[in-house]
Amino acid sequence: MPVSVSTQTPDEPMIQPLCAVFRRFIKQQGLKFTSERAKILNAVLSKKGVFEAEELLYEMRQGNDRVSKATIYRTLKHLMEAGIITEVLLDSRQSHYELTFGKKPTGHLVCVETGKVVEIPSPWLEPVRDRICKEHGFEPLSHRFVIYGLSPEARRSSDIKSRE
Repeated sequence: MPVSVSTQTPDEPMIQPLCAVFRRFIKQQGLKFTSERAKILNAVLSKKGVFEAEELLYEMRQGNDRVSKATIYRTLKHLMEAGIITEVLLDSRQSHYELTFGKKPTGHLVCVETGKVVEIPSPWLEPVRDRICKEHGFEPLSHRFVIYGLSPEARRSSDIKSRE
C-alpha cells in the first residue's frame, strides 16, 4: 500500500515511507498494524492542512470504510506519539490535527469569526525559539504558533452588517 510522502526539496534528504515508520512504532508498542489503522493512515495522508477527527471519520464512512470513532481517536493518538502528526490547538472546543512528519514547522492564522485556518510558513520562528530556550536553559522539543484575528471575509461581512 503506497503511503509515502514526498515533501522534500532538492536540498532535503528523502523521507522514509510513513507506513514503515508507523508500522515500526506500532510494533514497538506491542500492538498490531491492522487494516483499520492502515486505512486511517492513508486517510490522514490524503488530508491537506489542518483536519478534525470527526471530519476524518465522516469522510472515511462516506468512502465505505468501516472504522469506529474509538479506533480513529486511538490511531490519531498513536500517530501523534510516532511523530507523524501533531495536535494543533486552534480553539478549546475541538482538537485539530496536521501531518507534520518531514515538514518544516508552520504557524497558523485563525479567523475567530469564520473558523478559517491558513497555514503560514515560519522558518524564522525556530531560531527565535532556540534562542529563548537557550537563554532559559530549556531544550526545545516542539512549538506552536497561532495568530487569532479576523479574515478579510469576516471583516467584509461585518462591514455589510454595520451598514444595514
